Amino acid sequence: MWLVLCDARDAAAAWAGQQLRARGLQPLEILSADQLALSDFQEHRLEGRSGWTLRLRTEAGLQVDGAGLQGVLNRLYTVPIAHWRQAPEADQSYVQQELVAFFLSWLFALRCPVINRPTPQGLCGQWRMESEWAWLARQAGLPVAPYRQTSRDRIDEARGARRLVPEGALVRTVVVAGGRVIGPALPPAIAEACVRLAELAGTALLGIDFVSHVQQPWSFAGASPTPDLRVGGEALISALLGALTRHREAA
Repeated sequence: MWLVLCDARDAAAAWAGQQLRARGLQPLEILSADQLALSDFQEHRLEGRSGWTLRLRTEAGLQVDGAGLQGVLNRLYTVPIAHWRQAPEADQSYVQQELVAFFLSWLFALRCPVINRPTPQGLCGQWRMESEWAWLARQAGLPVAPYRQTSRDRIDEARGARRLVPEGALVRTVVVAGGRVIGPALPPAIAEACVRLAELAGTALLGIDFVSHVQQPWSFAGASPTPDLRVGGEALISALLGALTRHREAA
């Protein structure tokens, strides 16, 4: 069994799952974060350094055994706790932290290919502020416009603002998957830097945004471990298919 794990409103993940099924990747199930959070049964055990188990049963009766999984496309970024909304706020916060830790553990423990594996900073790869991405992109060799942020900026503004995207600018996105850059054609040096950025970020599937300036037609504007997969079309599905069947081919 293969899994696509995503938010219930993640149309790009649903599209990718349907395309992978059409390519013969079956059985494949698309499970939302809500379905996982509301599972009838969840069991995850760690025994020593190598022993582990995972068993899930959804409300609809789907049973998942971690030992039988052959690949996972992971786009989870949170664990919903709507069923705890009547609890005190402090309890809700505690429950969400515990559920995130639980999901992080079993996702990391899976022995099959997982795109993208969780980190302590994110369930589908490390989430970074725009300033962090700008610094990392420079290390990778991508052109980056000057980034400015002052102590007068409120934290919420700093998180929500896209300072690298001028107002009205057209944003173009490429996706790095399996060491390949998929999307609009890039100059070779920019494409190589995109692959380096994904490697530095430790993120197997990474969306990278660019804007155009007069002096620089490909200026880094942001990155995300949950890009819109549809921008990559059939080429991206081929890359995902190869990554998700790597374990089976090696066996």
